Amino acid sequence: MEEMLFYDRMQFAFTITFHYLFPQLTMGLSLIIVYFKWKFLKTNDPHYNKATHFWMRIFALNFAMGVVTGIPMEFQFGTNWAKFSELTGGIIGQTLAMEGMFSFFLESSFLGMFLFGEKILGHRWHFVTGLLICLGSWASGFLIIATHSWMQHPVGYEVLENGKFVLTNFSAWNWRFLYFVKQKCFLRKIVFENRSGFRIDFEHYCCDANG
Repeated sequence: MEEMLFYDRMQFAFTITFHYLFPQLTMGLSLIIVYFKWKFLKTNDPHYNKATHFWMRIFALNFAMGVVTGIPMEFQFGTNWAKFSELTGGIIGQTLAMEGMFSFFLESSFLGMFLFGEKILGHRWHFVTGLLICLGSWASGFLIIATHSWMQHPVGYEVLENGKFVLTNFSAWNWRFLYFVKQKCFLRKIVFENRSGFRIDFEHYCCDANG
């Protein structure tokens, strides 16, 4: 039994460690995209719109990887931790369901519009879709951290006669969101600066080679 528990933990740890990188980067990139699109609307400088398109492609790729790595993690709540999910589903199931039904679908629906609908929507509505993507990604991160926080520090609950957990105080969730935001900003900074620096160096190399 202990050996199986160890393997369950290792499998879940591997899945969540790999998946954890992608939501953070998604949240950080969504802010950059909204900023560049807003600057384009304010200045009408095409370079800002070009930057929006560039980072949106990276956002879409990162979002796809987040979905691919996140779906197995959701299933592992049932396959690896079936009894835990059964007893605490009334608490963690709420935030996980809200993350999937509201945040994820909001983000994924408007992502398609943002990627392919600029000419149809126009620049102002294109900016609005980007803003909704940003809202969806941040709401998703907020709900996931709420789930994780309660699992690490379960408070404000009551155990019924059938052994199931119910939440008695919604403010009891230990929101570790500020710490998560700090990590997200740090990861976004690393990716943004390294990718931008590489592009600048590459363009200089091409200019030197052609000059």
